[in-house]
Amino acid sequence: MKIWIINFYTSPDCANPRYNKLARYFMDAGHEVITFNASRVSQISENDFKGGCFLERQYGDFKFVHVDVPAFNGNVVKRMFSIWKFAKNILKGANQFEHPDVILHNIHPPFDYPIVRLAKKLKCKYVAEAWDLWPEDFVTFGLVGRNNPALKIAYAIERKFYYASDDIIFTFLGAFDYLKRQGWMKEQGGKIDPAHLHYINNGIDLGEFEKNKVAYPRKDEDMNDPSLTKIVYLGSINKANNVKTLIDAAAILKDNPKYRFFIYGNGAYRPELEQYVKDNHIDNVVFKETKIPFDECAWVVSQATVNVMNYEKNFGWAGVSSGKMFLYLAAGKPIVCNIDIAYDNVIEDKDLGVAHDLTTPEEFAMAIRSLAEQPRASYDAMCERVREVAKRFDYKVLAAQELEVIENAVRAN
Repeated sequence: MKIWIINFYTSPDCANPRYNKLARYFMDAGHEVITFNASRVSQISENDFKGGCFLERQYGDFKFVHVDVPAFNGNVVKRMFSIWKFAKNILKGANQFEHPDVILHNIHPPFDYPIVRLAKKLKCKYVAEAWDLWPEDFVTFGLVGRNNPALKIAYAIERKFYYASDDIIFTFLGAFDYLKRQGWMKEQGGKIDPAHLHYINNGIDLGEFEKNKVAYPRKDEDMNDPSLTKIVYLGSINKANNVKTLIDAAAILKDNPKYRFFIYGNGAYRPELEQYVKDNHIDNVVFKETKIPFDECAWVVSQATVNVMNYEKNFGWAGVSSGKMFLYLAAGKPIVCNIDIAYDNVIEDKDLGVAHDLTTPEEFAMAIRSLAEQPRASYDAMCERVREVAKRFDYKVLAAQELEVIENAVRAN
């Protein structure tokens, strides 16, 4: 098969390697893969485009087509326009490429709807993959009011994405119930056949993780200190991540000199939280680098006593597919998460740690302590369970599932 992967954010070295890993396994199975991404994501400048919208580049075995898009520099409105322009440019210029058998599209409704039109124009199969529920998430996080007239239009276009799809893949299980609530399933008079809905979460390359853990140790006195109880948070530091609650939990535990909280990552709230830690003398919280090479993440999370997932309440109402969860699973250490993961809560279902609403710093601190201070035999058994569950999310396993969906879609009349 000729497979086009279309995702605005994928790049040869992106932090979320899902599509690059899938492309690797698709190619190993004998298929031809081309990935279309946005120029700005790959740091391709306007000067590289020499009068056209596309720049074809080969990165080892990987074929990329970088699509010229306007700069957005963190501006939300400009970013949405850039996503639309990305899709529009592909629709306009697709005929210069050999047509695919199937398009695998990471969707951002309503902005990249031209890709739906593209699949119809090329008469190829169309598999939509959603990592988020746009525009529903805009309402959930207070970006748009529920009664905004533009929202009704956005939902209508979102419905068109799903109705036009030969198959739909979600990285979070709660999307199935979301479609039912919207009334879009066949049983409700809609057009979505449940047989064409698939749940394939994000994942991790376990072989690569193990190699990186050994190959990229860090010269860090704190993380190499065996006497410390290391609580690690790795990820964004924005409103949705609610890192302040973790810091307040750390303050409760600061009388125990063994506890040390390490925060890796960046975001709009980091400077404010660094000042908060300083002003309140929360000395057991250490802000580490804003960004570290992805290869070094394996070693960092593997040094933890407990790894932390942290969000605003209701963040995981449809499930969780955040990259850090799979890094933490591969690390084989207990995990604490301060929200109730409503669907496929492997952390609590498989007894890998704590994952329910921790509404106060006191509850958060108690959950961390319960994991870190459990008897050694119990702790080791929990670590073994974490490692075992990680195998379910190995990209080799996920790629086989994804390829089965694509092959069945192409075979279907």
